[in-house]
Amino acid sequence: MTLKLFLSLFSTLSEFSVVTPNASVSALLGSSVVLPCGLSPSLNARTFEVRWFKNGDINNLVLLYQDQKVQENVRTEYRDRVSLIGELDKGNVSLKLDNLKTVDRGEYTCFVKSISWYDKHSMNLLVKALGSTPLLSYYEAGENVNVTCTSGGWLPKPTLTWRNNEGRELPDSHAYYRTGSEGLMNVSSWLLISLSDLEWISCTVGLNHQEVRESRIVPHKGFWREAFITTLVLSLTVLITFTVLLILFRKVLLRNCSSHKDEKAAADSPESLPAEKVPLNAPENATENITENTTKNATVNTTANTTRGISSTEEPSLKDRYKVSLTLDPSTAHRSIRVTAGWKRVHCIQPNTDCESKFPHVVSKEELGSGQHYWEVLIWDRTSAAKRKSSWCVGVTQKPHSENVLRALCYEEETGLYPNTDEINKIPFKYNMTRLGLYLNCERNTLSFYNADKTSYSHLHTFNNIPHATYFALFSPGVKDVNNPLRIVN
Repeated sequence: MTLKLFLSLFSTLSEFSVVTPNASVSALLGSSVVLPCGLSPSLNARTFEVRWFKNGDINNLVLLYQDQKVQENVRTEYRDRVSLIGELDKGNVSLKLDNLKTVDRGEYTCFVKSISWYDKHSMNLLVKALGSTPLLSYYEAGENVNVTCTSGGWLPKPTLTWRNNEGRELPDSHAYYRTGSEGLMNVSSWLLISLSDLEWISCTVGLNHQEVRESRIVPHKGFWREAFITTLVLSLTVLITFTVLLILFRKVLLRNCSSHKDEKAAADSPESLPAEKVPLNAPENATENITENTTKNATVNTTANTTRGISSTEEPSLKDRYKVSLTLDPSTAHRSIRVTAGWKRVHCIQPNTDCESKFPHVVSKEELGSGQHYWEVLIWDRTSAAKRKSSWCVGVTQKPHSENVLRALCYEEETGLYPNTDEINKIPFKYNMTRLGLYLNCERNTLSFYNADKTSYSHLHTFNNIPHATYFALFSPGVKDVNNPLRIVN
């Protein structure tokens, strides 16, 4: 007992140094990290005062050990997340910080004080976050293809690299960064390329060579045009074959009728029957009607198959086969918008509001988790007195909503039509469209948009490789048009 008392008294009267690492300490968002700190020499620190504070402010307490126990008077954001895990009697006063947040990054100071001496030393904590797998999409731009890569949820700022199938880095790319929720970084880039000898390209986003995410895509230039030509050729082949069979059938039918007439003429006198009752023209007229009607039907089917802006491997009745009836969920509506008309229509009630998003939204009650789904949205009612809308956004999202999972087409009068993942890439668009068609294919992980005004259903944009998940249809009337709604088309 006397020896322990002596050693304790010796510790309080001795000089010591606080030792921390010279290099920064790093850890992933949401994980735990230990900030090492010790005394040299290794004195017993149980009776000492230990303070951990942040960014050079001694009052910005992270942890306070005093009177041989951890005190409660620290900032609320650190409560239940910090602890001393070292052996205090051996001079180890290291700090453990759990459930790392983005705000935890910064400089931490370890301050130790005895009765007669004190010392302190600082270190830097880096918090890292590995973002989402890059999402790749593309559309034709003249003789080239414009490929877009987007990824979100990174910390610190990541690097984005394009490579071809030979592993060579592709120059002339443009990367854009913006800060998202919780201070995380989102990055997007686009690349204009020619597909002469290119098999595929990859987009890699990462913090270093070990912490990366990569996606690849094989863009097929002229996909819709090739699908149109293929469907047209197949349809014409079927039409020609069917017409030839009809002609052969007509010849056989006429030959049988002629034979029947000759046999009847040999048995009876020609004068025994009135000339007008001999059925010579009936088969011929019937055959002509069949040929005419069948040709018309085949032509109609050929037109329907070849003019729609869909893949040749998909049914031309996409709209009718996969159409779903959607209703809006008022409980998900932002305070600046209102749902009306049997939960089919949404409009802005607070124009130019200062909310956290320029596209406050509401989502559907119905889940879109598997299979294929098609629905249409009326974005401009020409029959009403309302002018065309100045802004809107339509697409899909998940619950809870996050910008990282939103896939939508957005329109702003001064900006134009663009995918929400890349405001830089504009989609050629003339504002005479009234209805927008959306086709979600959960089997292929794609979301496509069409101009639903025309029978051709001309293709506007496709999001490829969207994450496999349960989605909800999203509708935003924007914040620039009061009482000018978006409406689900029944």
